Amino acid sequence: MENKKGNYVFAYTLSNRFEADIIADALEQENIPFWIKSFEDTAYDGLFVFQKGWGQLMVPSEYYHRTLQIVYSLLKDSPKKGSYEDPEEIDPELWERLLKRDTEEVCKNCGVTYDFVNKAYIVPFLSGYIKVKPAIRLIDFLGSLPYNRMDFETALITLAYLNEGKPVDPSGKWVGEKDLPGGFVFFQGPHQLPTRPLAEMFQLDPEGFPKAAEVLQAREASEGDYSYVFNVFPRIPVLLIFWKGSDEFEPQVLFRFDETITLHLPVLDQIFALTYVLYRQIKSAVSEP
Repeated sequence: MENKKGNYVFAYTLSNRFEADIIADALEQENIPFWIKSFEDTAYDGLFVFQKGWGQLMVPSEYYHRTLQIVYSLLKDSPKKGSYEDPEEIDPELWERLLKRDTEEVCKNCGVTYDFVNKAYIVPFLSGYIKVKPAIRLIDFLGSLPYNRMDFETALITLAYLNEGKPVDPSGKWVGEKDLPGGFVFFQGPHQLPTRPLAEMFQLDPEGFPKAAEVLQAREASEGDYSYVFNVFPRIPVLLIFWKGSDEFEPQVLFRFDETITLHLPVLDQIFALTYVLYRQIKSAVSEP
């Protein structure tokens, strides 16, 4: 919600995009106007991010104290500010485990291929691919994707999938995040999925959802007003359902996961990160000319 009328004041230093998305979603739910001033796109973004953080949260002065209550309530149990922004911050254990694994087994379990010349896994990801070289701890996109900057969350879920994936195809049975083991408790507060920003985006631009689905090579489903299945990884489809708003009801988006997802991403934090990875790709696809 970007509304710069009134006297805006600095409220909080944002550590990364992930934190910004979580806070923005919470403030939108509280109908608090805000402005996020990012240093990411400045000419000296690395220096600015290192010295000043990823960006600044600005709010009207009359919402200052309420905003701080919301922010610190959301982030009191979160990792230290400044963490989990760069793929280089990935736990080295994930790389070491993958390096020791049998390549044939990983390919069979995850539906990926291995380039023996370049010693790299080639992982289908939405409409493109991700290249993973365990020996030199390199992970990057192959081909063009709407959001083509490798971030911590994308690297995390890719390595987790390669380490944990099982040779089990999707069952075709969809479940909500709170139907997953432990999900009812976990997916609340700071772990709410990015459903509200997606719903508002699609409500403002009704053709945005079909456009993003086409760009990301999703297949159409038959639920809600619009619904599409996004193949994030070969064995991890995600169903997104959108209902248009009306005078009586707000627009709504739901995430649905195949019931087998916890075989491939056994930690709920990884599934939470997956939803924000998909959100960023969709948001960038909608913005494409």
